[in-house]
Amino acid sequence: MKILLVDIDSLRPDHLGCYGYDRNTSPTIDAIAERGVRFDRCFVSDAPCLPSRTALATCRHGLNSGVVTHHGEGQNYDEPGDGHDPDADRMLAFRHLAEHGVYTASVSQFSQRHLAHHFSASFQESITPTATAGGPATEDCSDVTPVAQSWLERHAADDDWLLHVNYWDVHHPYLGIEEFVDPVRDSGPAPAWPDQDAIDDQQGMTGVRCADLWPDTSQYGPDWLDFYDWPMPESVTDRDDVERFVDGYDASIRRVDGEIATLLETLDRNGIREETAVVVTADHGEAFGEHGIYAEHAFPHPACQQVPLIVSWPGVTEDVDGDCDCAGAGSDNSDSNGVDTSSDDAGTATIAGSSTDALVYQFDLVPTICDLADVPIPAGWDAEAFTPALRGDPFEGRDFLVSGQGIYTYGRAVYRGKWLYIRLMHPGVFSSPGLYNDPELPTDGLELLHDLESDPHTTRNLVESNPEKTAELRATLDRWLVSQLSDDWPAQRPVDARGRDPLARTASIGPYLYVDPDDLLELYREHDHLGTDAQIEALERTMKTFPRNASSSR
Repeated sequence: MKILLVDIDSLRPDHLGCYGYDRNTSPTIDAIAERGVRFDRCFVSDAPCLPSRTALATCRHGLNSGVVTHHGEGQNYDEPGDGHDPDADRMLAFRHLAEHGVYTASVSQFSQRHLAHHFSASFQESITPTATAGGPATEDCSDVTPVAQSWLERHAADDDWLLHVNYWDVHHPYLGIEEFVDPVRDSGPAPAWPDQDAIDDQQGMTGVRCADLWPDTSQYGPDWLDFYDWPMPESVTDRDDVERFVDGYDASIRRVDGEIATLLETLDRNGIREETAVVVTADHGEAFGEHGIYAEHAFPHPACQQVPLIVSWPGVTEDVDGDCDCAGAGSDNSDSNGVDTSSDDAGTATIAGSSTDALVYQFDLVPTICDLADVPIPAGWDAEAFTPALRGDPFEGRDFLVSGQGIYTYGRAVYRGKWLYIRLMHPGVFSSPGLYNDPELPTDGLELLHDLESDPHTTRNLVESNPEKTAELRATLDRWLVSQLSDDWPAQRPVDARGRDPLARTASIGPYLYVDPDDLLELYREHDHLGTDAQIEALERTMKTFPRNASSSR
């Protein structure tokens, strides 16, 4: 068993061709999807970067591992075990694979960037591709790929390994994309939403990374664009501003897609492409107008929490001889679970190029790998295998998902059927009149309800007009929290949280790692074009309602 796990920062699925995107951003990833299974409703359990990758490396919710955000108490991993002995029931995910004979390695700067050394400790071999980590100038896909290639060359003849390769480039500031912008633009227009009406409706928000003010308060000034090779708009007032963000983002995807092609060529050159499983996923997505936020992962919503998950596994999702007559993604040869049931020339069913809309967490990937590798799945993991979906067997997925959010805003989202329920524990510096953090709304706009079928861009808060569904999903989240926090539920596994919610505790200092509310208020007062009287009043109200703990200064 050989596994190449490609982990792309900030990649939302609906900007990939295999997920229906019109622009040609991802020919290599699309080809991988044609040989595998695409998960159309995969969400991270915790977002963004540090909580998400910790969840992947622990197969546990952040509420249980302790990692729910990027700073303060909420960034600290609570290692289970005692003294020098790890807890076998809650073993780090990739360490568990290693202890059962799968050599695990990672090529990534992530552990240094987020001081997440529990992540690198999960692997037998952890390689940082550059000597200095932390900022965009110190990491580039051109640094990552040669290191990953070298590793593949050295281990091509070995059996039973997993290589995790992390690309950060799809995260702004969108570096080194000049040669990729025109090909992406020429392949099709940017998405039509947000249109001008939606942009106009977003004016008057408070916050950064939003329509009225995109730069961070620490950046704002005459030289703020010096950080960016690809200049960003200071605000979003029309479609040209939206397309500036999207063109940079899409060109970055196209650049990384070419790096993945290089890795696949390395597998081919060493004669192991047809025996290597390839997985493509991300740690979180990126908003482009949803809840008024642009090019940032700042809110508990699908733009941030939904990620691509594509699994191509020789002998499972495809014929190992490569001679199957595989239908492409989106074909009509599907059963009720959305799994392709076309047949090869010998009449054997194959699911290559298929998709499923079953709800799964991204961290469900690792127990699936365990299942396929005949490795036992630890009882203390929150993750569950989705192996049937890869085999084309009936697979319903989870009834609902709960996903946490831990920077810029703190909150949790519940995904169930077509519904999205959001509970904001702390709105940070953000408010949007009529949508969220607005005292004119029920519960001050700290609860949101969206119908994702009729309103995929989450522009209408239905809490007031649909109190029954709001109450149902509110209770779903409450029961889930009780199940995680109580001392005796579930009885079959150790309880990690025992009455404490690290996200609630971290909320007491505020989600202010990247934006200081006092700085934003000062900007509003100093620059008439940034802050109206209404915005100043809204931010002052938020700061009074959600005071910052004095010990939280940066």
